[in-house]
Amino acid sequence: MKKQLLSLAAIAALAGGHAAAAELTLTVTNPLGEARTGEPVAIAAARIPRYNGGALAVYEGATRLCAQLDDFDGDGKADELSFLLDMKGGEVKQLRLVLGDTSAPPCPAGRVHAQLFLKDASGVTPTASVSSPTGNLYNSLHHHGPAWETELVAYRAYFDQKQTIDVYGKRHRQLELDASRWYPTDEQLERGFGDDVLLVQGSVGVGTLKGWDGAKALHIAPVGNREARIVAAGPLRTVVDMRVERWMYAGDSLNLTCRHITYAGHRDVEVRVLCGKPLPAGVRLCTGVQKMKQASEFFSDREGMACMWGTGFPVNDTVKYGLQTVGLAVLAPADCYLRDTIDRVNHLLLLRPEGRSEFSYHFWAASEKEEWWQMKDAKAFFGYSTQQKRLLRNPLRVEL
Repeated sequence: MKKQLLSLAAIAALAGGHAAAAELTLTVTNPLGEARTGEPVAIAAARIPRYNGGALAVYEGATRLCAQLDDFDGDGKADELSFLLDMKGGEVKQLRLVLGDTSAPPCPAGRVHAQLFLKDASGVTPTASVSSPTGNLYNSLHHHGPAWETELVAYRAYFDQKQTIDVYGKRHRQLELDASRWYPTDEQLERGFGDDVLLVQGSVGVGTLKGWDGAKALHIAPVGNREARIVAAGPLRTVVDMRVERWMYAGDSLNLTCRHITYAGHRDVEVRVLCGKPLPAGVRLCTGVQKMKQASEFFSDREGMACMWGTGFPVNDTVKYGLQTVGLAVLAPADCYLRDTIDRVNHLLLLRPEGRSEFSYHFWAASEKEEWWQMKDAKAFFGYSTQQKRLLRNPLRVEL
């Protein structure tokens, strides 16, 4: 399930003598001996020869695949192409990228959703982006920040110094946030809606990026500006940015974007950390999973993956709302992972990104209340997470 960025330098070299060509051919190989369904593939537009940001289509034989073009920087031109691919174990496929194809892509609606709302006394107003020089719009936004979902799970990021990722668990495989807006009514709960399953408070929740002072995780503050932006909301994936400018950290001023990418049919989130410049030597960051106040079990492979299965109250009202059991997992990049550690409220993975201007990691969550899922205990969730790591560390191979 690797969100694979493909190097197309070979395409550029080969296509150089064929300026009129409108098609490029990709060979995609599944290196594992098991089938992979709905495997995400992402291709940077800047690496596609003669592509000017306009129409682009992906074909498997004569069949056009549903594909999504996303504009990350808001200049009106697509920056990345993504699509989902089914692969048998060890299978090799030939795909065609067709430039200038303006036919309608076969994309079903209702597989992903993202939302961001301003809030005042008159109600809530949808918006695509918000920013604040104070870095805190927690009480000015409905559900305190941007939220996004697939049919399996929903997440939100708090718009304050914590930027913590929170989890909304589901009973049924369906989109719900457009109706519940994170806070389902009693009637919706009776109909089988999900709800918030985690009390994150000052923790990393699941997969939140933090600073590190040698003893504990640090929030992303102070900053000169903080921004939340819904970059894309379908049909195949959501892209949600949390960006800060002039974060005063480790003796430096950093501009940092955490780009959260989630694909239809998936519960895992890819976090692309974009720093704008190579990070200096000695800089340490961290991510991880929070501890739970009730019963919990923790597992780490000491090679970049940390998992927690635990129970706790999701809100401070313990009379109306009962205990929730959840699984949380995070997978650090192999070349940035330093070691495991803990602080008072978190199990953490320390990251050593010095010299890097960007890197990616993944997180995912599950809820015991999921009626379609048979994994109801720590052993099952840890096994699932181990398989997730295997898939993410063995991505599809793509070449011309």
